[in-house]
Amino acid sequence: MTRPLSELRGPVRALFSDVDGTMTTGDRIEASTYAALERLGEAGVPVVMVTGRPAGFGYAFMKMTPVLAMVCENGGVTFVREGKKLTKIYGVPPASLPEWRRRMNDAAVDVCSKVPGARLSSDSKYREVDLAIDWNEECTLSKDDANICVRMLSKAGFLASRSSVHINFGPPHFDKLSACLTVVRQVLGADGNDLSQYLYVGDALNDAPMFNGFPKSVGVANIKQWWDELAFKPAFLTERPEGAGLREVIAHLMTTRV
Repeated sequence: MTRPLSELRGPVRALFSDVDGTMTTGDRIEASTYAALERLGEAGVPVVMVTGRPAGFGYAFMKMTPVLAMVCENGGVTFVREGKKLTKIYGVPPASLPEWRRRMNDAAVDVCSKVPGARLSSDSKYREVDLAIDWNEECTLSKDDANICVRMLSKAGFLASRSSVHINFGPPHFDKLSACLTVVRQVLGADGNDLSQYLYVGDALNDAPMFNGFPKSVGVANIKQWWDELAFKPAFLTERPEGAGLREVIAHLMTTRV
């Protein structure tokens, strides 16, 4: 049963957060949200960004922000820091990517030819492992048409999931959760079998594996628009949506002396 955020208790060793619709408000990260993330980091709780956005997006964020790691493409590419260098961890063997990309491009052509209005997301050109169909960012598809896209891509052998803006699809060998477990093991040096000291915050259908995997998971209030479709619900829920909801989470963590 999902409970109010006020019932969440520590300790929390690191915050894993989705980006679109969780960290952002509209299309941007507000100054107040960025400041809250800075305060949390200064308090000793590192932040890991977790998104369906492309590797190119992740590289820029790793260069411009103090986040500990960046999971991109729903787990297809993860950036971690090694001194001044950024290292990429792929969700599939790099040698297999050319064949996967060929298959994904063929599948995208098929979907876009059969579902009116569907097209590749404008950020697909910056992706290394997965691709994305735009359903709710620059395009506007109905939920029914978006679900048709998901079913077609799944039938073609891909792992397909719908975020608040895109339908990400790629090799069926990774997801947000598997990549976060890699961060816990390789970056935080902890046991990936115990996520009880970590918190995940999200807002969309592709966050369901995280809500299932993290005992301490939070949905920002705007997740209620997808509530009946969620395979797994978050353990806690904020009162406010989007970036304001994430700030609510951070304020609660700071108050409870994480």
